[in-house]
Amino acid sequence: MSADAPAAQPVLLEYTLTADDLVDGLTAAHRVVRRPWYLRQLAPLVTAAVVLVVVAKTALAGDGTPTMWIALAVAVAILLLLTAGMSRLLRRLADPAKLTYRWSARQMIRGNPGLAQPLRVAVGADGLHIVAAGGETTARWAQHPYHVETPRSFVLLASDRLGAGVLVLPKRAIGETDAAGLRALLSAHTGRLG
Repeated sequence: MSADAPAAQPVLLEYTLTADDLVDGLTAAHRVVRRPWYLRQLAPLVTAAVVLVVVAKTALAGDGTPTMWIALAVAVAILLLLTAGMSRLLRRLADPAKLTYRWSARQMIRGNPGLAQPLRVAVGADGLHIVAAGGETTARWAQHPYHVETPRSFVLLASDRLGAGVLVLPKRAIGETDAAGLRALLSAHTGRLG
């Protein structure tokens, strides 16, 4: 993000944004944003809270024998371990962000046909100049201070927090030599996350 970076050649991208491009950008942004530990472990914590409420209610009622309490403690421990294990397994196997964003991206593209218009994006030292059928705009580098690179695209982020604006530049819109030029422009003007 230095202002004294050497002037690189502008890179031109011509593409039509697809739902898959949008999913790639949103999941990349979701992956690099740091969240508190308790949000990652929400399912086990909710399960533990429900189990503790049931156990506390049973204990306050005065019902139960010592054997029942031992069996209940073993059942609670097994339930918590299963919940924590299944939560981690499902998070690794079925990327929940990708599942959620796939549906959202399709709805956004279907509900806003302007997103699926052919775009012409010129990325240069001053920022991005975006031209679509409906108009044109210029985004300065200060508006997108971070970027993430995925195997399919370059994703520009408006912030390093969850819910930040995302601008997706698919790699399919440029050649390998242009990808190196775009990578150089992004490293000179934005910070890399992830």
